[in-house]
Amino acid sequence: MSQEKIGISISPGFSTGTALLINQAKTLVERRKIKRKEIIQEINRFQKAVEISKEEVSAIRLEKDSSYKIERIEILDFNILILEDEILAGEVIDTIRRKLINAEWALNKVLTNKSKEFATVKDLYMQERLADFYYIAERITKNLRGNNDNIAEIKNNTIIVAHDLSPIDALKYCRTGKIKGILTDLGGTTSHTAIIARSMGIPTIMSLINISTSIEPGQKIYVDGYKGIVKWKVNKTEMTELEDLRSKYSLLQENLFEFSKLSGETKDNKIISIKANIEIPSEVKMAHKYGAEGIGMYRTEFLFTRKEQFPTLDEQTHDYKELFQNNLFNEVTIRTLDIGGDKIHDYYHQENNPALGLRGIRYSLANKEVFETQLRAILNVVEEENKKIRILIPMISTITEVDTSIEIINTLKQSIVKNHDNVLIGVVIETPSAAFLVKEISEKIDFISIGTNDLIQYTLAADRTNENLDSITSPFQPSVLRMLDFIIKNVPKDKYVSVCGEMANDINCLPIFVGLGVNELSMNYYSIPKIKSVLHGLEFNECKNAFNKSLEQTSPFKAKEVLSELITNNKF
Repeated sequence: MSQEKIGISISPGFSTGTALLINQAKTLVERRKIKRKEIIQEINRFQKAVEISKEEVSAIRLEKDSSYKIERIEILDFNILILEDEILAGEVIDTIRRKLINAEWALNKVLTNKSKEFATVKDLYMQERLADFYYIAERITKNLRGNNDNIAEIKNNTIIVAHDLSPIDALKYCRTGKIKGILTDLGGTTSHTAIIARSMGIPTIMSLINISTSIEPGQKIYVDGYKGIVKWKVNKTEMTELEDLRSKYSLLQENLFEFSKLSGETKDNKIISIKANIEIPSEVKMAHKYGAEGIGMYRTEFLFTRKEQFPTLDEQTHDYKELFQNNLFNEVTIRTLDIGGDKIHDYYHQENNPALGLRGIRYSLANKEVFETQLRAILNVVEEENKKIRILIPMISTITEVDTSIEIINTLKQSIVKNHDNVLIGVVIETPSAAFLVKEISEKIDFISIGTNDLIQYTLAADRTNENLDSITSPFQPSVLRMLDFIIKNVPKDKYVSVCGEMANDINCLPIFVGLGVNELSMNYYSIPKIKSVLHGLEFNECKNAFNKSLEQTSPFKAKEVLSELITNNKF
């Protein structure tokens, strides 16, 4: 009987290969007492292991064949920073001296204490940064023991199966060109390993609980990175079906890429610009490859969190310039810092209820130096590159926030930018408060973006990250559909309306936005060909009628049924 697990889809794609099990669990560390005369020897052993680890990371960092060099360097620099942390090393050395224990145990002891410091921080990002410390500790421990990774023994079409996978190991294994998939027990979408997997185009699924103890070495595995499903121990009938599915995906991908070359347009020639959401500048190339007509939203949070300190003006300016690499796009949308809630937040600024606290524009206005530095960097790029940038302000809930933000932007714009037409200001409508003020807000700005993820969360008063509330947080809830209808009807006809969030990726939601007459959909780049393929089969009037009918429903299941009827023939 076949086995199956479902996890978080990190990087799309469908692949087949044989399992290579690594890092099934953290290296077992035994406590060993040492004599006082052995202290210096043990410290030297620890310091040598640290230096070897640093050399290994630096060697990968200096490779010249990386097509996504900038983000990889940043991630590797972060790991080198940990290895060079004198405080961390000092704590280990001090523990060796005081406790008279071996280096492996001392290192483990220090990390255990550090994990307790992070234990009260519920933020996912901070948890994943703790994972980076553990990755480095694991590497040092291996070098203390003289363990070697048998990279040369890796065969073609290998699927890595691990309890957890460090970004260093991800780069080290994947650069062989033999890795066709990554499966891990742990990990999430914002981890450094996830970013590397996406940048390398390796089908990856994380949070597959106990996958590393469920699969045997050498076992044949089927990885569906689109749906986050992994299967093994399949019978002949299932194997045939999965092989057919692989062929179908392959053919579908080829066909979809033909749609990626087309503009976003309905069968009756209604234009909807299809753009990409990205987190790192290297994704610009992938967005262009998948048919994005621009960058609909650059999330800047990763830029602000990949180092211990917020990025400088020069660092941000350099980062934003990368968005215009190879002149693939002449206009991009940059969302200003959006921290708090389910996103990362300042480690030193903890709140009891961050989702309703100092997040988005609230944080920026409370930390004007951070806000103004980011705006200066954006405006510097506008002026130096002579490009158009749309500045997107998140988490608006009052008119005062809009007015204050505009005033700050315009003041800086006057002193930095000559062509003011190259700077457009927009806000994200993602709270009921902003939704009910959308008419007044629209009169003050150039465009709006409807952030469906948070709009659903705040409309339904339900945490969208809580798996137990999945049925409640449906985008087809009558209240959500009516909220979207209210927003669009109250936006002046001359204002540009974009939609971002998970609803923009969902083909079942397409009739909603076509029927509402939105100007733009911004989504994960790998969803673009699929969305375009379905969009070209729809007509404005039939979508409008279907959406109006969905508004009459009191059940999200009935509403979805009404909308999905239009695209049944286009769905794969």
